[in-house]
Amino acid sequence: MAFLKTGITRALRSRVPTQNPLVRAEIQRGITATAKTANWTSTTSPTPQSSTPVSFPLSATSTNPFTTLHNDITHSLTTTPSPHLPTLHSLLRAYSSDPTHWSKYAHANPQKQYTRNLVCAVPGLFNLLLLVWTPGRASPIHDHASAHCLMKILQGSIRERRFATPAHPGTSGPLVETSNLKFGRDKVTYMADSLGLHEIKNESEVEYAVSLHLYTPPNAAVRGVRLFDGVSGEARHVMQGEYDSVRGVVPPPSRG
Repeated sequence: MAFLKTGITRALRSRVPTQNPLVRAEIQRGITATAKTANWTSTTSPTPQSSTPVSFPLSATSTNPFTTLHNDITHSLTTTPSPHLPTLHSLLRAYSSDPTHWSKYAHANPQKQYTRNLVCAVPGLFNLLLLVWTPGRASPIHDHASAHCLMKILQGSIRERRFATPAHPGTSGPLVETSNLKFGRDKVTYMADSLGLHEIKNESEVEYAVSLHLYTPPNAAVRGVRLFDGVSGEARHVMQGEYDSVRGVVPPPSRG
C-alpha cells in the first residue's frame, strides 16, 4: 500500500473498530522460522497481509534530523573498532522525535503484534529498525543474540519487563521478573544478554506506539534468537522473518 498522502497531523490511532477481533482478540504469534531477513511475524495468519502506513504527517523533505541521526550512527559504528555505547546513547538522546521526520518508515499491520521496518544497516556491524506496535500487543520474551540493543521511543509509550535468564531453561519453573518500567516519548534504554531477557508491550488499547531499535552487531538477523515461555521457562531457538518494509518501501506479498 502506498504511503498516506495527507498533510494532516494526527496521533497514531487504531483504525480498527473497538470490537474488531483482529485488534482485540488475543492471537498467539511467534517468529517465522523460515523467512530470510528480520521480522517477527504472525504464525497464524492464513494469507499474506500488507503493511499499512499509519496516519502520520508527510516526511520532511529538507534537512531531516532523523536522517542526520542514522547517518551519525552509521559514521560512529563504521569508524570505531568497537561500538562506543556512550556516543550512541548520546546521539539517540539528542534527537527529538517528530513524526514528519520518520513517517516514511512507519508501516503498521493490525494483524501483527508489531512491524519491523528497516531504516538502514551495514552488514556485520549494525541494523537500525523502526518498530510500530499495535495497540495492546507485546513481543515474546526474548534474548538478544549477544548483541547490544539501544531503544528510543518515538511515539506513545512502551512497557518493558525484564527477566533473569534461567541457567537451565525449562527446569527452573517460571521466569523471575527483575524489573518493570514504562518509557515515554524520547526516552532511551539499553538492553543486552548480560542484563537478562525482556518483553516489550504497547499498553494503549487505542494508539499505536513507535520505537527505534539499534542492534550492534546484527546477530539476531543472522543467527536468530531464543524465545522464552514465562510460565515454564522453556526456550526455543527461532530464525527471524522478513522485514515489513526496507528503507521505506514495502515489498510485494510473497506468492506460493
